[in-house]
Formats: sequence, C-alpha cells, structure tokens
Amino acid sequence: MAILRDINNLTFDQLFDFVEESVTATEIDKKIAQKILEAERDWRTSFNTLDGFISTLEKAVGGKITKSSLKKLARHYKQNVSHNAWELESISYLMELFELTKEKELRNIVTELNKKIK
Repeated sequence: MAILRDINNLTFDQLFDFVEESVTATEIDKKIAQKILEAERDWRTSFNTLDGFISTLEKAVGGKITKSSLKKLARHYKQNVSHNAWELESISYLMELFELTKEKELRNIVTELNKKIK
C-alpha cells in the first residue's frame, strides 16, 4: 500500500491542469480526471492531494473503493440525505468512473491516470 500512496501523491491542481491543458490525453482520461475533480469538490472536506481524498473514502467504505462499496456507502448516506447530500453527489461522480474503465478499484484507476499525468 505504501508504494501506491507514493505514486498517487497527485494534487488536484495537477489534475485540473491535466484536464485543461493536456493535448496528448485521451477523452476518456480527461473524463476520468474531471469526474474525480467534481467528486472532490462535492465532498464536505477539501483535500490537497488525491491520495488524501481516496484515504478518506477508504475509511468511509471500510476498505477498497469499488462500485459495490460506493453503492453501500450511498445507501448509508441516504438515511440522512439532508446532512449527506454533497457526499451523495460526490459518490455519484465516482461511480461513473467505473463505467469509463474496466478497473474494479478506484486506487487502480487513479494509479493508471497518475502514470499518464506525471
């Protein structure tokens, strides 16, 4: 896990620059980066790095972030929608990532994206 944390030390500024300025990125990669940016913006807490955001999500789901674990977290948050509306919106963006890639875990999606950005 420590190795993944080192490679995933991507800032949201770098992610934003990738979406706005990359001329070699595929449309899918840009969509993935954009969905991650939107998800972070809607989370209650802001983060400096993507790893910080993912670590918080891993704590919230109790392990690996998969489409299934995000669905379970969304069900939990729906019990108090008025308090968790922003997080629910964030989760919806993250779930869309799994439609854009064949990866099953969010960390793997981010690792692949990070390789293309750095």
